Amino acid sequence: MSLWSEFNASSEDQWVKKVLDDSSNKTVQDFHWKTEYGNINTFSKSISVLKSDKKDKLSEISWYFGEEKNINSQILNRLKDGVNSIHIDGINYADSIFKNVMNNIIYNHIMLNHNASKQEISSWTDWINTNPNLKGSIRMCLLTKIIDGLNGNNNSIDFTDYCYHLQNNLNPNFKCIYVEIPFRHLPFNNYSSEIALTGVYLNEIIEIHKKNNIEIPKKIIIKSFLDNSFLENISKLKAIKSVINQVLKIHGIKANVIIETSVNPQILKDQSEDFRILTISSTAMSSFVGGANSFVLSNSLLLSKENYWKKIATNVPLILNEESQINIFNDVTKGAHVIEQISLKMAEKAWRKLKQIEVNGGLLKNLKNSNLRDFINN
Repeated sequence: MSLWSEFNASSEDQWVKKVLDDSSNKTVQDFHWKTEYGNINTFSKSISVLKSDKKDKLSEISWYFGEEKNINSQILNRLKDGVNSIHIDGINYADSIFKNVMNNIIYNHIMLNHNASKQEISSWTDWINTNPNLKGSIRMCLLTKIIDGLNGNNNSIDFTDYCYHLQNNLNPNFKCIYVEIPFRHLPFNNYSSEIALTGVYLNEIIEIHKKNNIEIPKKIIIKSFLDNSFLENISKLKAIKSVINQVLKIHGIKANVIIETSVNPQILKDQSEDFRILTISSTAMSSFVGGANSFVLSNSLLLSKENYWKKIATNVPLILNEESQINIFNDVTKGAHVIEQISLKMAEKAWRKLKQIEVNGGLLKNLKNSNLRDFINN
């Protein structure tokens, strides 16, 4: 017996009649939510829902480090605040980076520059290989390499350094395919366009692996930037995973799909510190509910350089994780018909766009013809 068993169930028609009786000069269509993905019927139960894997728990609360200055003290301060994962981007390895850092009990993610030298790659992979108990990833953004190569009018793009970093890394826990769409290259008008390009990009990376006889890792990491639309953020995460799993299924690849989320920095421009903290709160909550695996914070999300505000920002996902009971394996959005409708429509529209890009020759051909930007924003 539950609380709701004391009440009689109401049909969809009864709800519609009640709402219209209480609202003057309104029709049912006035209460539909008009989105980029189609109209969402807020009264109707979902006839069909997006098929997705079992929901994951968010296991990593991360901090991004992209500056070498005082990096050791920065890492120690953020770990003291409570993060359990660090992201180091474009920084050359040095022993001093990890002084007094207990790397074996945290996640360590290393982003290599897309044109890193063999020496720079080796310094990081040597550190990983000599510490077999480490957890994390070593990654490279191929899209930046591809776009830079095409801008240089190269007929072929050299993936030697990409191959080298995968082959030189002997720790299977760190091998991954990393997919991130840099906003500075391709802005989006809607989530479906972003999801479509994410799927096309992953497909291109898989093809690069096959053409260069590179073993395909068992871990696929997808980076997604979230805005302030709470319901759409949740739907976006569900749609991304569905589309990515479909791409992997077509290739016959079994891999662990990991979703990393962070705040879209574009929505924070000229905004106050309070607005930024509220945005972090909203995007963190949608990350927990939507089934993301990692939530990434950074200095760029805050105006102040003071440690106080960084601690406040870190406390947001920590408190949500410990106190809200939303970080669970059960999908709490089941039966939330608006979210179910949005995620399904978002994924279907993204898949149509993805197939059209592939019909037109795939990612590389579209980038060479400079028509991808116009297509994805239609």
